[in-house]
Amino acid sequence: MKKSLLVLAYNEESYLNDVINSYSSLFNEIIVVNDKSTDSTQNILLKLENLYPNLNVINNQKNLGAGKSFEIGINQFILSDSDYVIKIDGDNQFSKKDVLRLIKLNETNQFDFVKCDRFWSEGIVGEIPTIRYVGNSFASILIKIATGNWKINDPLNGLFLISKKALGDFEMPKFFYRYGYPFFLTIFMSKKIVTESIKFGQYQNKVEYGGQKSGLRASVIFYKLIYTTLKSYFAKIKMKLYFSDLQSSSFLDIASIFSFIVSIYSFINFFYIRYGNKIGIQSSWFLTGLLFFLFFIFLFNRSQSIESDYYQNNFSKINNDIK
Repeated sequence: MKKSLLVLAYNEESYLNDVINSYSSLFNEIIVVNDKSTDSTQNILLKLENLYPNLNVINNQKNLGAGKSFEIGINQFILSDSDYVIKIDGDNQFSKKDVLRLIKLNETNQFDFVKCDRFWSEGIVGEIPTIRYVGNSFASILIKIATGNWKINDPLNGLFLISKKALGDFEMPKFFYRYGYPFFLTIFMSKKIVTESIKFGQYQNKVEYGGQKSGLRASVIFYKLIYTTLKSYFAKIKMKLYFSDLQSSSFLDIASIFSFIVSIYSFINFFYIRYGNKIGIQSSWFLTGLLFFLFFIFLFNRSQSIESDYYQNNFSKINNDIK
């Protein structure tokens, strides 16, 4: 099988030589998207192009963001004759051993999509910034709600493998041009488990933290992930109605939303009676709110359990000990 490597680069003058030299002989094509770097990245890439005929450099005319650069690289991959692409970042954070293992994994199992998970006992090398650790933990909870697959972790991890078949109608929303695009990609591919029965894997990788810089804006990411989770959750309810194995889950979701609304309405009335001027029996409103909230938790948990069971056939968790 022919394979491409997609490298996203923005001000990576310290790492690009090592990255390209390390992977040049492993891939039929290396696609580098330079997102209007302000350092010597473009000059380094120009020299590397003369050394490696399989290096294809795309220089953005302005800084478009990682998500848009990813889409540009994916569009180039689709035009190639490669069967699948592995995407890495230009800062050399990802282990070459993990990239080699992804190649080996695909040779033996032919996955359509493999995302990675750094949150295991040996997954983080060095000191991860606290804001990243907290943010990724929060994102891991949201992706479970958005997809219904409670085995998915680390949806902001930037190392993944994608087959050409799985991309299909892929298009990056403008909302994710700059931040959080792996989160959207994970949701996109999770839907395809249901609609197209793609083979989806999650591999335990290692990420090394050192002198790399990040332009991540936590507040922007927080807003985007919350909004996308809610939007995806409601879209997923509609989608499940068209698949017999998931229709019961969809109806449970609808009932859980109704229960949640009733519980919130009841608690609001309880507070207005207790602390405001509204007249009524506060204990009745409180008990009603509590009962419907517990009912909401039960229905939501049952729906998620049905979805999680459904994913078992097409979703695999892969340990880091593959040879």
